[in-house]
Amino acid sequence: MQEVVDFADEKNKNGKRRRSWKTVHHMYKSLPDQTYVRRFRKYLQRHGTKRQKTNNIDEVVFKTILEAREQALPLHDNDLQRWALKAAKEVHLEDFHASHGWMNNFKARHHVVSRRITNVVTRHEIENPDAILKAETDFRESFFKISSHYSPSQTFNTDQVGVEKELYSKRTLTMEGEKKVFGTVRSKNATTHSYTLQPTISLEGKLVGPMYLCLQEPKGRWATWSKKAFLNQRMWLSPAPAAAN
Repeated sequence: MQEVVDFADEKNKNGKRRRSWKTVHHMYKSLPDQTYVRRFRKYLQRHGTKRQKTNNIDEVVFKTILEAREQALPLHDNDLQRWALKAAKEVHLEDFHASHGWMNNFKARHHVVSRRITNVVTRHEIENPDAILKAETDFRESFFKISSHYSPSQTFNTDQVGVEKELYSKRTLTMEGEKKVFGTVRSKNATTHSYTLQPTISLEGKLVGPMYLCLQEPKGRWATWSKKAFLNQRMWLSPAPAAAN
């Protein structure tokens, strides 16, 4: 459109248009009549047609969704509406409202659906997936090699069990058919810990030794209790920062 308008409006040294409609039509035979040149001027003044602007909004929102999901960020309907309104402002489409009808049509066009997050990861895991996968494989190989020299009663596993400290969204908008739906959090521990219960279990399935309970006190210190002391409501050990690790 800009090329047509520039060609039609080019002026001579006296400030008059150099070309007639016949010349313009000969150059651009797809134009049905000269009213299209006036339309093009109007569209350019308004930064494009309404259809072009809505298509631009559609492209911007879809591109933003893809970028957000590459980082495993959780998305919701209000995110789509916020991005669409921002894009509409940038293309000067003032009467665009990002209605529920537009949003439903957008999701249908791009096969965007609400899915339950099945894998919670940190930003570090998103940025270094190959290194983390290699470390996991190396650990498994090392474990099976070493554990063959010990009986099940001599092989122990200890892990932390807790309740959520960081709340996060368990659902997100993403592409239909995605096999693993990732969501990022600041800290994995914070999604499962506010206090920590840490048992030790042997490979034969028996609980070994005392069970530890780590509580964070108001001043930020960590106190470690044994199972027996916890049941008796008595402190077993003095605050031990190492227990928080």
